[in-house]
Amino acid sequence: LGPGTITATYNNTSSASVTVSVTASGSGSIAKPAITGVANGASFKQSFAPGSILSVFGSQLSPATQSASSVPLPLSTSGVAVLVNGIAAPLYYVAPGQLNVQIPYEATANSTAVLSVNNNGQVTTQSFQVAAAAPGIFTNSAGALVPTATAAVGQEIAFYITGAGAVLPAIPDGAAPAASTALADLPMPVQPTTVTIAGTAATIDFRGIPWALVGVTQINVQVPNGIPAGAQPVVVTVGGVASAPATITITN
Repeated sequence: LGPGTITATYNNTSSASVTVSVTASGSGSIAKPAITGVANGASFKQSFAPGSILSVFGSQLSPATQSASSVPLPLSTSGVAVLVNGIAAPLYYVAPGQLNVQIPYEATANSTAVLSVNNNGQVTTQSFQVAAAAPGIFTNSAGALVPTATAAVGQEIAFYITGAGAVLPAIPDGAAPAASTALADLPMPVQPTTVTIAGTAATIDFRGIPWALVGVTQINVQVPNGIPAGAQPVVVTVGGVASAPATITITN
């Protein structure tokens, strides 16, 4: 009981901490859930777009800890369900202090959305702003790109973002492209996408939602010539909205 700190993680790469206050509930009853904050599931910034991963922090959000074991993602886990503007939000992960959910693609861009968390009949809500794009880059705890934190000039690298917004062809909420989908037919962000490394434009060789992933866009680029050695910033811009920088260490 009393104040405590919850450290939130996603995919063993990114983390953030929030402080919550835990109070006792009546014997045999389910305490009302409380939301203390929401964040982009990759950058943990206050930026959200349709189809992206939303991390919800708080207390009494779920009676148990459970991760989705397959796709399509479930709409209810351990008696927990989440709505965004009344639309069921697929669940990646539930725990008493954190939920990871997908913002439905039907969420209206450039508007205020209402998040509703239902923990076995106990409901709480919170509002957040949805933009057309809100790119967040997945990094490790040091802020470096995953899975490739080091690369040479001219090398091809792949990394991942959430928050690219609308894609074509459209894909249902909570679903991933089938393994049989041709590379050219994978869902691709509708909005223009650019990548810079150390402020220099990098050639994008692929951008799209890969097989078996939900709400995550893979981007493949070549490290431009002339990039100095050492830690350099990587920025993704989607529809004119720039991500927070990640870092990559360049070796020459």
